[in-house]
Amino acid sequence: MTTYTYPGPDFPGPPSVELTAEDGWQPRHGLGPAMTMERSDDGGAKLEVVVTRLRDWETLDEAAMKIAGALEKLPGYRELVRDADPVSGFDGFRLEAQVRNPAGGGAFLQLIRYALVQQRAGVRDLVQLMGSCTAAQATLVAPEIRAMQDSVVLLAAD
Repeated sequence: MTTYTYPGPDFPGPPSVELTAEDGWQPRHGLGPAMTMERSDDGGAKLEVVVTRLRDWETLDEAAMKIAGALEKLPGYRELVRDADPVSGFDGFRLEAQVRNPAGGGAFLQLIRYALVQQRAGVRDLVQLMGSCTAAQATLVAPEIRAMQDSVVLLAAD
């Protein structure tokens, strides 16, 4: 018999994620994502960090197409930016779009960055940096979200 562990040599743990936040942003716990930062002015602006282990056949392009396809279905979809954009030295993707809240209400901005982190043993993790704010907040808050996304340092598991 052979014993395997997680994290371990055959099953690396998730990559570490470090980010720098402007004053006025605070961590929130217990919401589901690995990390959630929310703006303390209670305007609903946030940045969520989600880490997902990819299957062997899944690619960064497919992940990018999935999120773009989901956003394109929302009312009022208007794409602002879509391009390849490395994150912390790893292959990455950026999508920014404005949409209307499907439950009613005003427009909001989605600021999305993806990174594909190559781990050992052929393991790959998708790190999703999912920012959002209302369209009314965009001038002030979107640059802060982008700055947090740009500050991210990713390290593959030991």
